[in-house]
Amino acid sequence: MRYITREDLIEVIQGRLLDESVSELPEKILNGLESKAIDFAISYISGRYDTDKIFGDPVMRSGLLVQAIAMIVVYRAVRRNAGRKVPDDFPDMYSEAIRILSNIQTGSQSLAGMPEVTGESGTSGSMMYGNTTNKDFFI
Repeated sequence: MRYITREDLIEVIQGRLLDESVSELPEKILNGLESKAIDFAISYISGRYDTDKIFGDPVMRSGLLVQAIAMIVVYRAVRRNAGRKVPDDFPDMYSEAIRILSNIQTGSQSLAGMPEVTGESGTSGSMMYGNTTNKDFFI
């Protein structure tokens, strides 16, 4: 795994459930789940943060991002092993991870110390919105 560790997974799921669901997974499958979860997280935060630097070599770990990615990996690992018997806690955990990523995307939560996307002038201000409607229909 390149961004999260097994210890991060232990913080999300109880040890017994981790042993049953995640620990027996081959490393290749666990790496695939993590890679897809990272891609999913990138799709949310790439407009606000420089994901090439965050997930580059070496990675820049943020507790909030580690938590969200670990929650997604655990949910997908449990769902993979017991697709028809996933306890109610796990979809709630997945929804919480998506809510965290959405909050990061909208700016209501931030990744402290993580590099933001900067413009050509080097500023990292928020995007500005405007109205381009023309009521008189002329240029």
